[in-house]
Amino acid sequence: MTSTDRRAEHRRMYAMAVLSGALLGASFPPIPAGVLAMVGLIPLLFVLNAFPRPRGAFRFIYAAMLTFHVITLNWTGDYVQAKDMYMMIAGAVTMIVHPLFYFLPLGGYLLVRRHLGERVALTVLPFLWAGYEYSHSLTEWSFPWLTLGNSQSYTIARVQFIEWTGIFGVSFWLVVVNVVAYVLLRALLERRPLRSGSVVLPAVTLAGLILIPSLHGWYVLRSWQEKEIPASSAVTVGIVQANVDPWDKWTANGYVTVDMYMGRTRALVEAPAGPKPDIVLWPETAFPFDILAPANRDLLASLQHQLSMWNVSVLTGLPHRITYTDSLLAPRSARHDRMTGQRYDWFNAAALLQNGADAPAWYGKMKLVPFAERVPYAEAIRFIDFLRWDVGIGGWQIGPDTTVFQDLRTGARFNALICYESTYPGFVAAFVRRGAEFITLITIDSWWDHMSGAYQHQQMSILRAIENRRWVARCAVGGISCFIDPSGHVHDATELFTERTLSRKIERRTEQTFYTEHGDWLGDISLWVGMILVVAAMGQAYLTKNRKQLWEA
Repeated sequence: MTSTDRRAEHRRMYAMAVLSGALLGASFPPIPAGVLAMVGLIPLLFVLNAFPRPRGAFRFIYAAMLTFHVITLNWTGDYVQAKDMYMMIAGAVTMIVHPLFYFLPLGGYLLVRRHLGERVALTVLPFLWAGYEYSHSLTEWSFPWLTLGNSQSYTIARVQFIEWTGIFGVSFWLVVVNVVAYVLLRALLERRPLRSGSVVLPAVTLAGLILIPSLHGWYVLRSWQEKEIPASSAVTVGIVQANVDPWDKWTANGYVTVDMYMGRTRALVEAPAGPKPDIVLWPETAFPFDILAPANRDLLASLQHQLSMWNVSVLTGLPHRITYTDSLLAPRSARHDRMTGQRYDWFNAAALLQNGADAPAWYGKMKLVPFAERVPYAEAIRFIDFLRWDVGIGGWQIGPDTTVFQDLRTGARFNALICYESTYPGFVAAFVRRGAEFITLITIDSWWDHMSGAYQHQQMSILRAIENRRWVARCAVGGISCFIDPSGHVHDATELFTERTLSRKIERRTEQTFYTEHGDWLGDISLWVGMILVVAAMGQAYLTKNRKQLWEA
């Protein structure tokens, strides 16, 4: 092959790699084209399998994954409004650096293919992919936003089986579909006889892989349509979407903000139409100050008294400060108060304000956005703590426990996910195992104008509802607020950047799905299978390299 031919071949391979990334990116919200994820890996597989050795293929993996990230995560830098340089730089770094993580599953695939053969490699690829996604949800460096299964949230009939497998089961299934479709397409391109097993078997398998989940989902959704909410297990939840500017909130008068939320709650409670709420949701950091602080005790008592007059409870987001009386017990990442000499931490928190509870129960957010909300492993690597974002939401501490709130009047038990936490399926299931009868999510989602981030985040809530068969009440500062039933249907969805109040009767449920009880069992199995096959490939490589010496010995 001449140098000109070689360059032309490389350009063709780059084009195919970029095509793979574009198909994967276009399969994610807000584009309702999840079917593209079923074929998104096929061009990349053709490229990777053209290399006898793994080394030359990594540039094409990066090209594919970079394209995927630019299409899917372009909102992270808020380049439309361009209000914050830190956010713009962080968004660019995320899109450029995070594609390197995909060297793990695809590099493992190349290693297995090189030393154990292509058939074994294609078989193990779904395990490598799902295992990687699962492992990438476990640490403070985690970023499960791009879990491949998230692309299927617009076709809920196709994903009803996640009550058994969780969302990693959808990722596993999608990679299997890609592998089988690749095998079929290659057989057709090689002009193998149409009646041969190399064509018929993958064709039949592919048809089954696509049809069976949809038929199962159709049956499940049909049964859910027949269900009504029993009065004994009903609770009415209200939502206040105030459309407050998330940038200006931290410098505005906090008491005016509280008065605004109280006014909208009064209007919701006293509305002549619609069910009167038992519990009202205010969004993430609706309070721009710590209402639970001792200095605000009188204000808190006044608010609780007014809520008792309305016979309603309020779940609200707020910053909450914990001061360590013994500095030796403070985490290494705790802040230092120069005035008092004490150590303290701030939490991105939620609190339930209700009559009869002098000390409101609170929950501190436990899954924090890397660098935007907390520098990963800040206790161990304090020297990079200067990278924290300082827009009122940076430098949070990890919350202490998975709190389940209980409304004293209705007895309803529920959790409060805060923003990014809804991307962690196993984490959400842990609240349901602890007794949450429905799920609430409070968030902002107003940072990025009308870009895709808010739409992607809202669609993920659908998957959490199906996995756990729980109602989800979603309250966002500027939208999208909505209710999602246990089958994944969305109700009363609001538009972005509008002022709205919602109220709906939902069901308190106590049954637990297989996934809720057992968590990410498929991700765990996939991780182990993938690691075992990679180690086997490395062992085979060692034996191949040293066979002669071992034989002579």
